[in-house]
Amino acid sequence: MIVKFKNLSLQKLFEGEDVPGKPKYDKAVIIKFKKTILKLQFVNSITEIRQQKGLNFESLKGNLKGYFSVKVDYNYRLILTIEKDKIEISEIILIHFLTNHYQ
Repeated sequence: MIVKFKNLSLQKLFEGEDVPGKPKYDKAVIIKFKKTILKLQFVNSITEIRQQKGLNFESLKGNLKGYFSVKVDYNYRLILTIEKDKIEISEIILIHFLTNHYQ
């Protein structure tokens, strides 16, 4: 799947670039974040994402209705949306933010 970032800081974090300011995430979370993005890049459909038990793909409710989440680690989730690309007829995952699930 095609993965695009709506959040420039997360894109820089994924690409290994410096993010200005105090680090928000420790190194272990960053490594797991990058692995999760790579998993998303190598699947071909939402069905394949759902089949990967470790990702815990789920649709969100309430204020985040229309968004989905995947598990990065025990505490962190990636919040994303999925759109259809009309040109390539493939799904595009847009990464919005990385959140601590239990705070």
